[in-house]
Amino acid sequence: VHINQRQVKQIAVANNGRFNFDVEWQLQLPGGGLVPAALSLSPMFATAKRGGKTHFELSYKPVRNGQLPPGLVAVCRVTNGRTYEVQITGEGRTPAVSLSWVDHDFGPTFLHSRGMPVETRTLRIANEDSVEHFFDVQWEAKASRAQTPAPPGMSGEEGFADSGLPGEEDESDASAFEIDVAPAVLQPGEFRDIVVAFKPRSTRAYATMVPVEINNLYTVPLSLRGEGCECRAELATPSMQQVHFGTLHAGEETRRTVTLVNRSRRALEVDLREAASLLSTMEVTIALSKASVTGVPVCTLRPREAMEVALSFAPSRRVQAFSEELFALLSNRPRALLMLHGACQAMEVRLETEAVPFGPVVRNATATRRVQLENQGDIGTRFEWDPLQLAPHFAISPLSGFIGPGEDVTFELTFRPSELSRDLFARPTLRVEGSRALPLSLSGQCVEATAAEKPLLFRSKVRERVVQNIPLKNTALSLWRIKPVISSTEWEGDELIELAAGETKNYALTYCPLTMTKEGKHDAQIFFPLPDGTAHLYRLEGISDPPALTGVVSVEVPARVKKPILLQVTNWLKVTQRFLVRVGRKDGKDEEMTLKGHDHFDVPALQMREYALHLYAHKEGTTQAEVTFENEKTDEFVRYELKVKVLPPSVASTISLSGAVRQLVTHAMDVDNPLDVPLSLTVSCDLPEVIVPSTLLLGAGMAAVLNLSWRPLVKGSREATLTLSSAELGNIVHKVRLEAIGAADVRTLQFKAGLGGSQLQSFRFANYLRGSGPAVYKCAVKSGTDFEVEVKDVAAPPADGTTGSEVSVEIRFEPSRLGEVADTLTIAHPDGGEYVCNLLGLGSEPGRLGPIVIKAGQTVQVPFKNVLNANVEFASSASPAGAFAVGKPRETIPAKKGAAIAVSFKPEPGTPAGTRVDGQLVVIANAPASATGSEGPLQWVVYLRGET
Repeated sequence: VHINQRQVKQIAVANNGRFNFDVEWQLQLPGGGLVPAALSLSPMFATAKRGGKTHFELSYKPVRNGQLPPGLVAVCRVTNGRTYEVQITGEGRTPAVSLSWVDHDFGPTFLHSRGMPVETRTLRIANEDSVEHFFDVQWEAKASRAQTPAPPGMSGEEGFADSGLPGEEDESDASAFEIDVAPAVLQPGEFRDIVVAFKPRSTRAYATMVPVEINNLYTVPLSLRGEGCECRAELATPSMQQVHFGTLHAGEETRRTVTLVNRSRRALEVDLREAASLLSTMEVTIALSKASVTGVPVCTLRPREAMEVALSFAPSRRVQAFSEELFALLSNRPRALLMLHGACQAMEVRLETEAVPFGPVVRNATATRRVQLENQGDIGTRFEWDPLQLAPHFAISPLSGFIGPGEDVTFELTFRPSELSRDLFARPTLRVEGSRALPLSLSGQCVEATAAEKPLLFRSKVRERVVQNIPLKNTALSLWRIKPVISSTEWEGDELIELAAGETKNYALTYCPLTMTKEGKHDAQIFFPLPDGTAHLYRLEGISDPPALTGVVSVEVPARVKKPILLQVTNWLKVTQRFLVRVGRKDGKDEEMTLKGHDHFDVPALQMREYALHLYAHKEGTTQAEVTFENEKTDEFVRYELKVKVLPPSVASTISLSGAVRQLVTHAMDVDNPLDVPLSLTVSCDLPEVIVPSTLLLGAGMAAVLNLSWRPLVKGSREATLTLSSAELGNIVHKVRLEAIGAADVRTLQFKAGLGGSQLQSFRFANYLRGSGPAVYKCAVKSGTDFEVEVKDVAAPPADGTTGSEVSVEIRFEPSRLGEVADTLTIAHPDGGEYVCNLLGLGSEPGRLGPIVIKAGQTVQVPFKNVLNANVEFASSASPAGAFAVGKPRETIPAKKGAAIAVSFKPEPGTPAGTRVDGQLVVIANAPASATGSEGPLQWVVYLRGET
């Protein structure tokens, strides 16, 4: 039994008696040893009903390798009956599934970009067991976790990060590795090869761990490591990037030399074999000064090492003027090194074919064919046929003439046989001035027959078969063997038909066109030479319509996920066909979805191959497309119809922002434009506190930086959704995780005022809430005894961008006792946060008031307020007593309430008019020190001035 696998056995106890009895089980080891926990039996006690069976379940689930202890038994005891023993044996072992390796270091590897070769290592997972096993490489889960970027300053989880989507975050270690594998079941002796690719995108070290689960029970860790480095190979000077050979004549030669320097950190393999093969068609050869093998343009350059590349142009024939880039494979990465220019002028005249078969032709009838003479050279020339080589059955027109550079001449060949023969031929040669003679082989047959009045008409779709029967009758007394002659490959039938004496038989003629007739028809003849010297001749006409759809393929795929679509293409010819692949969208919205594959697709003769069409959609929706595989030489095609449904995309990434309350936090996010047209992205966030630009402009195929700003106002964690929208890409959604830490800043205002007086100060704070209207902040003083805010609700104008709007709150300090007093001002808004200010006040001795002017014989009401926090009795007195008098010497005034003290002025008799009498009013509080804060009596002095 494999590790962590549960194996179950059923034990049945049959009661064949007339009474019920109880059954008890017990697992035992010799000597009373401990029974392994991996073994269990259920139930341990049961009642066996008479005439029935009671079932018990014995299960074994090993957690480590090893056998069950010897002598292990399950003892079955029947109450008042016999005892039975069941011997138990078993072994737990790890599945015999081997991995060819579990730790691999790719070492320094050049940075990867699209289209570049990939560093790979094949991992073979083999089943060396006698039973099948299931394995699953847990890579998709790691890939999805890697697409979630880590908070700033922390490394991300291992995973898969190559979506190339707008807003992609920093690359994680696992994102540099790719594993193309699906869960699979391995039969005994079967293995599966898995390709592990390393694609570093930055110059740093990478490491990740991938779990491989066996049977969903056993896990093998797979360790992957590697390092990214840049690939740099340059010519020694910029002038070497253009190499000009000039215009030569055949037989001439010119040489050029350039120097290639490896500026990479690691050794670089330089392979120019493909370039040499391509340039050899232009008569250009390549030689390296440091070639690994003599004559082979391949070498290895150490860092900072240089080598010379010798380029030789020695044409032996005409070479059209060319400007060709020289590409080198630098460690299997194609790079353009330089541009080659040159030409060779010469003569190049040829016939389009060297053999023209006419097939069977009725005697004295005429058949014509056309052959084209092409001059692909740079020099014109004269040509001439010898008519004697064509007589007596063939003729050519024109027999002579001149053909200029780049011109074509069409010859009309005529076959007019005058004698019956199955083997008529001629081998004329075309003499070309200044060049070799061009041979031409002509052949034909001469038959004599009369065709039926009406042709046999066939019609079918191209590459589909349709059959008609032609009746044949043997009028002789002997066996006939007839070999039909069909003049076209569009029809086919048996090569030999046998007819017994007097027998009538139908000859099945099949029309299977491989080309469409378009506006014309397929014309042919079928000739039946009969043994009696006569013949039957039928004219054949065929109409080949365009083919039907090969199939309709329906696909569902989430947006921004690349999916391959496999289309089967069958080659119906006996030669390899190259198809031009055309993909046509019916809705015309090519920018919203890409369907990409190779432009050309080769299918071997009479074989079927699968063509991979890669689908990538930027936004959700539905579309239809047609994929056509067309042979450009014959215009024949195979067509599929695609029905694509694009599902909504998943979250592109998660951005984490963290900062202290009311401190501005910024984040720069790279946004790529995967399209070849400029884009205008509408940016929005469902949390107004996160400030983003309303639009982001991206150039075609370019990237831009999206700046996010957030000023936390309330402590805690929140989540927001950032959406980038455009008509071309749809909605690109990013999750934003916000965490506000720390407490609000606390400021302090200091006040000082005398008892009976007050002081007014302003507290200024910033409102960072944005919106269309003002935000109302609640203002409150904790105790509210000596401090008071002028306005309880303060309306703050909305903030503009990241800059808050400044708001002012007035606080009045009116001391109620001498000494220091403290309080706390709180200004709060549910969304705007809380501002706290410590209020410190100092109450001093009352100041002197007045003077209050009193006219002789008048009484003045002097205003006075009890600023203490208790009801206090105040004693009032005026001096000098002979001139000033108080109306009420003692009066109890409630706390924080005001009163008026009546003071009258009565000058002494005989005081001359215009005399000024100065005095004062003294008010003393009759209160304890705990209420006034003063150790001595607390008094107010008001200066008086009497005027006569």
